[in-house]
Amino acid sequence: MKQNKGIRRRSALLAALALLALSGCRGADSEERQTLMPDIGTIENRVEDAGVAAYEDPVSIIPVVSGKILSCAVEEGDTVTTGQALYVIDSRDLEDQIAQGEVSLRTASASLSQAQAACDDLTVRASAAGTVTAVYFHVGDYVSAGVQMADLVDSSRLLLTVPFSQADAAVLSPGDAATISFASTAGTVSGSVSRVYDTPTVLSGGRSGVYVEIAFQNPGAVAAGAVAFASAGGASCLESGAVRYAVEQSIYASQSGQVQSALVEEGDTVVSGQAIALLKNDSLTNAAANAQLSLESAQLNLSQLETRREDYTITAPAGGVILSRSAQAGDYAAAATPLATLAQAGALYVTVDIDELYIDRVHPGQEASVTFTDDSGQQRLYAGRVRRVDDSGVTSGGVTDYEVEVELEDTEGLKAGMNVSVSILTTYKENCLRLPIQAVENGTVRLLRDGREETVSVTVGVSGGGYIEIVEGLSVDDTVILP
Repeated sequence: MKQNKGIRRRSALLAALALLALSGCRGADSEERQTLMPDIGTIENRVEDAGVAAYEDPVSIIPVVSGKILSCAVEEGDTVTTGQALYVIDSRDLEDQIAQGEVSLRTASASLSQAQAACDDLTVRASAAGTVTAVYFHVGDYVSAGVQMADLVDSSRLLLTVPFSQADAAVLSPGDAATISFASTAGTVSGSVSRVYDTPTVLSGGRSGVYVEIAFQNPGAVAAGAVAFASAGGASCLESGAVRYAVEQSIYASQSGQVQSALVEEGDTVVSGQAIALLKNDSLTNAAANAQLSLESAQLNLSQLETRREDYTITAPAGGVILSRSAQAGDYAAAATPLATLAQAGALYVTVDIDELYIDRVHPGQEASVTFTDDSGQQRLYAGRVRRVDDSGVTSGGVTDYEVEVELEDTEGLKAGMNVSVSILTTYKENCLRLPIQAVENGTVRLLRDGREETVSVTVGVSGGGYIEIVEGLSVDDTVILP
């Protein structure tokens, strides 16, 4: 970038004014020599040129799904916040897939329940409490579903069913107290009515009666088949009956398989639900494992489908300004095709091309000022700082320019594409002993001392703005002759 002509004219004017302001008293030959005295001041140097405001790395708003756009909530130039909804895309096809996924999940769940229930049946269990009276299996046997595995009785609880007259049975109810006596032994046992039959029965001798079932605890010596009588409600039974066990049942296998473990023997006492044998059936266990995998697959598929719902609402990935919008409500959105472009908040910066003659004076971190002049001539000033200097330049017309980026402290009122003036402060030093640059020639300065002209050598420092720093060789009391 090159310093413009106006800047150069200002520098020359500043130097001329400095000559006039600092000119000292002239001697007798003042018409031939112009003099001044060094002063203490600030020396600064700037590189200036025109730049352009731009947004850094605009973000494309790209959908990952395709479909008709149902709504669009933004226009170009709108300011949006992170997560704000920009577009809504029709998701009916997805909802159909979700509904099917829910059906598949329910089906898989039911299949798993059935498979697990079948596996549970490989454990053969007692359906009641009692004593095992017979075992029909051994470890290693292959059994089929429905095969009798064991017999079970509960000898502690007994039942007696005997007939009462219809009139006597009519006043009896379950829970009524009863007394049981035995034909072969003396003494009685207390019990209670557990059931009164509904239908009368013809008894011997042409009589009719109603059977009543009575439950009682085995006093310890009564066996099934013992003959006994009963009385209840002040009435006695019409005939005797045979005592039977309250629980007397066989246990069957619910599934086919090989006996892996025998858990009981004849004479063992078991409780309801206690396992008596374990069967092995690889087909059933494999089916359960596969059903579990199918359920997990259905769950994962449904979860993935439900997660995709959010893909149909396109949101702003960051706060900023909508630079462009290529689609609106009613259009068709295609996956991976941008719908809009977003410039992130605070991403506005200024680029300026610096001439190769001055680029070595520009470095990241240097202060800069940016000026925009509106149509009324009003200037807006923005403070900034150099953040990047390109290492490679662009050559045009025999001149190479290097792009420099300037970050701004504030961007209010500035928009991308605005043309601005950029001034980069490359040198700044205060409290310098200084002279106009014209007063120093090849490291020497001409002085007027006692009316005579002398040439002295000086050590110079920084320069800028028409001034040069005198490090050694002069003082503020010296009178310098200008060339």
